[in-house]
Amino acid sequence: MKYIISTIISALLASSLFAGSSTQQSKLASDMRTMLSAVVDIQKAGFYSNKAGVKDASIRLMSSLDSLITTDAKLYLPENQANAGKFAKKREKMIKMYAQDLIESVDNNDFEEAIEDYSQILRQCTSCHSRIRHRAWK
Repeated sequence: MKYIISTIISALLASSLFAGSSTQQSKLASDMRTMLSAVVDIQKAGFYSNKAGVKDASIRLMSSLDSLITTDAKLYLPENQANAGKFAKKREKMIKMYAQDLIESVDNNDFEEAIEDYSQILRQCTSCHSRIRHRAWK
């Protein structure tokens, strides 16, 4: 009887750990979709010289970056990529810095600098995805 109870308790604990990791991954995936949408909206607003749209999308981008810091990459990445979490945290800081600079550039009507800031945001996103996913393009 004790063996059955301990097995049940072990199963419950294991499933709760898995659920915690699954919840983190789900939040991260949702935030990544929000970030992608924000980056696309920055580009659309830039094409139409919509300063408010660029600023709103930049703020939305920055507000969804927190899951890059709070998610423990070791829970779902392979062992050889366990340090990628540190890399993602550095990218988060850089994206936030460039997004803030993008807002300042738009406020100052410095559109060349705004384009450079947007380009740097894309570079940060791409460098992280290429490192973590490192899948060949098909």
